[in-house]
Amino acid sequence: MKTDIVAILRKGGDNFVSGQTICDQLQVSRTAVWKHINQLKDDGYIIESIPKKGYRITVYPDRITEYEISPWLNTVELGRNLVHRHTVDSTNILAKGLAREGCPDGTVVTAEHQTSGRGRSGRRWTSIQEGAVQMSIVLRPHVSPAKAPSITQIGAASIALALESLGVSPRIKWPNDVLISGKKVCGILTEMSCELDHIHFIVMGIGINVNVRSFPEEISSVATSLALEGQDNLNRARLAADVLNRMEPLYRSFLQGDSEPFLSVCRRLSWLRDKSISFSRNGEPLSGVAGDIDDQGRLEVIFPDGTRDYLLSGEVHIGSI
Repeated sequence: MKTDIVAILRKGGDNFVSGQTICDQLQVSRTAVWKHINQLKDDGYIIESIPKKGYRITVYPDRITEYEISPWLNTVELGRNLVHRHTVDSTNILAKGLAREGCPDGTVVTAEHQTSGRGRSGRRWTSIQEGAVQMSIVLRPHVSPAKAPSITQIGAASIALALESLGVSPRIKWPNDVLISGKKVCGILTEMSCELDHIHFIVMGIGINVNVRSFPEEISSVATSLALEGQDNLNRARLAADVLNRMEPLYRSFLQGDSEPFLSVCRRLSWLRDKSISFSRNGEPLSGVAGDIDDQGRLEVIFPDGTRDYLLSGEVHIGSI
């Protein structure tokens, strides 16, 4: 009901909306409206109320809740079931639990703060309270598990497109990071529950540094935020919705067998192309030069002897061994 009340008051703009009008639209009692208005105040909304005139919102909080994200969504499924917690150990952990319980395809979990967020290889994700878009998306694609790595690239392309719309110049570090000015502004962690030929669910965790002004010393040279790149006081909920809005058509095209929409973005914004890289395969360190991304989303690697190979997934480092 809080989502509906926020939507009604938002539509009213600077005008007061009477309690009776809210009651009539939602078919609830005035007591119920009053109760939820007070809950919204506890959530950070500043709501002015005047007897015989009604209510109006004068300040909206910077929260990535369902009632702040929903007004910006134009998706059919992604984000239509949204679970928000102020603090969690990890949005991916919560999302995986909900997925096992049968939550709908496209469920999104958001949080203002993570106490145990992590990235690839178990690295700790630094979470600045109310400074980032931290969300996990539950997907149930009817594709082979072998095609699951494409989901990460769909996420990276969607985020990059949303950031481009803000006027910044993102680059995608294959397969799961988005950079600005050579520094990481967003990381993606994709986890899957599957059998040999069937995906039960995929959870894609996204962390975008938005209104973060500083980072711990150990990562300050490699991390950045939209605020540090000149994008001050961004609406995190609107950014989260924009990512979901851009992701859904890319995801649907992928499910229909067309990967070109997201691959074209990943190729255009590739940060690794023509750079010397190193990686490990079966415990053996290897070096080469990054080429393009092929039609399967694999990264081409050109070795010193001129031979070529393709990486489907994994961690790639800049520089030769």
